Amino acid sequence: MATERDIRLRRTLRFYLRKVNRAVSMYHMIAEGDRIAVAVSGGKDSLSLLRLLRERPNYFPPSYDIVALHVSYIGWDVGAPPPEVLEEHFRREGVPYRIETVDFRNETPGCFRCSWVRRKALFIAAHELGCNKLALAHHLEDIVETTLMNLLLHGRLERPEPCYPLFGGALTLIRPLTFLQSHELRRFARLFDLPVYESNCPFSRIGVRGQLRAFLSELRRTCPELYINVFRSVERYRPLQEQRERAKREQEDVHIAEESIWSTGSSDRACSSTLKCSGPT
Repeated sequence: MATERDIRLRRTLRFYLRKVNRAVSMYHMIAEGDRIAVAVSGGKDSLSLLRLLRERPNYFPPSYDIVALHVSYIGWDVGAPPPEVLEEHFRREGVPYRIETVDFRNETPGCFRCSWVRRKALFIAAHELGCNKLALAHHLEDIVETTLMNLLLHGRLERPEPCYPLFGGALTLIRPLTFLQSHELRRFARLFDLPVYESNCPFSRIGVRGQLRAFLSELRRTCPELYINVFRSVERYRPLQEQRERAKREQEDVHIAEESIWSTGSSDRACSSTLKCSGPT
């Protein structure tokens, strides 16, 4: 017989799964029969993602397989848990897993290099395991912070896509936690007794992202909906951005056609025909 706590946890799980489902459905992240590699660092976000994706087929279609992936570092102290701690957790969860070891002893420490090498290791492992999806535990705040970094540092209003195909569609990055916030995942990990390992990476606070996060946290005191508002603003901007990019591509097609025509000395009639073919159908 289910206890009161069991009932409460089940209700909580469904609440979180509905938020995951919203992202999965809106961005078409998961299809029947997918094999999904879940990147697990050992923090609250990735451990919560693993549990949510493990439980989801018990409540909602479609069905799929998951495998946990962890990248272990040699030579750098990035605040990651010992691999054996995660191995024990994966076995308790009943989830197949793979741990990749990366040697950083001859590398210069830094956030960019760490992220690049880790992502490459995840791509290779996912491919070798026959996975067509790679799930990353980026939540709403992560996505908004990256969006603002792109705007402030590069002058581009671009955000990480919740669902993004790579390598000609051979592997697709998915972010099922897009509509969940950090404090919600902290609560989830606590309620379900996940063995969260608090990162003490020395670069997490001194990098640009750490500085931006501190600024936004302070601003959030007077504007609680800050992250949601930024995300929604970019979401509304995207159709306009896509329309402009489509118009730009069409205009480039016209210029290419014109250059091709005039360089060969074709007639006006040929010019009209070529432009019509290169325009929108």
